[in-house]
Amino acid sequence: MKHSILITALLLIVFLLAQANGLFVLDYYINIKESAAQGKTVVHEEAYEQSNITAPYVENESSSYIYIIFALLFGTGLVLLLIKYKQRKLWKVWFLLSVIVALIISLNTWMFRYFSGLTAPLVLYGITVGISCILAYFKVFRHSIIIHNVTEIFIYGGLAALLVPILNILSMTIVLLIVAVYDMYAVWKSKHMVAMAQFQTKEKVFAGVCIPYKAVSSVPAEKPAKMLKTEKQTVSTAILGGGDIAFPLLFAGVVMKATGTYLPAILIVGTTTLALAFLFYIAQKGKFYPAIPFVATGCFIGYGLGLLL
Repeated sequence: MKHSILITALLLIVFLLAQANGLFVLDYYINIKESAAQGKTVVHEEAYEQSNITAPYVENESSSYIYIIFALLFGTGLVLLLIKYKQRKLWKVWFLLSVIVALIISLNTWMFRYFSGLTAPLVLYGITVGISCILAYFKVFRHSIIIHNVTEIFIYGGLAALLVPILNILSMTIVLLIVAVYDMYAVWKSKHMVAMAQFQTKEKVFAGVCIPYKAVSSVPAEKPAKMLKTEKQTVSTAILGGGDIAFPLLFAGVVMKATGTYLPAILIVGTTTLALAFLFYIAQKGKFYPAIPFVATGCFIGYGLGLLL
């Protein structure tokens, strides 16, 4: 088993909460029943207007995987360049802005669902922006492990609200398959995904769940997690990449939009959580593993179960 039971449980809990929040956010921005009935995305325009963003649109949702894969390759290449030329400040600024935008989209869902009758929409939006900026600042510059992981629960809902509207089951399936193969290559062959994870963790600006063993009281003396060396100390840290959280959420959201019901998406959340738990169980201490092939398998199993019910 890769990590202690406690840390494994914490990783899975954050993953599960991020999936649940993501579906909650998507239900606010996308009219899933109309989308299923019309066979294309129908959004709640007023929800996007409240967040001051434009609802994404593509002419053909079946070919939108091209944009996603291009964006993934571009982003990866940019991060690798930042690592090569040690542009830590640029990485932090880019990460900060991305976190703020994603949090605004996600937290706006909660603010307008539960507090819309208490004050003006502009005031609610201002509060959302303020909270998002404060959380992002502490996440990036103050390195609070609690704020870091709490914000991870909300960030992926904002990302899903931007990407799910341009995807359908076919394009999302293609994305999952390509990313699963890419993840295996990047972790086991080229190892640039490992380098990216180590760079982000060292800079304490990591896109994903990050739990230092020293933050948990019941740490075994032998420190079984991977050892990440910094200039000051060697820290044992358990991590789960942001893509490992985002891609199963995107798939579950697309299925929810396509079927117009919540049950298949909930099943997918359950099977992907079990798939991730299985990976943690069979993984060996101190080694890196690509999680996308496991969660992708969980996605397809959950979708299949949904079709049977």
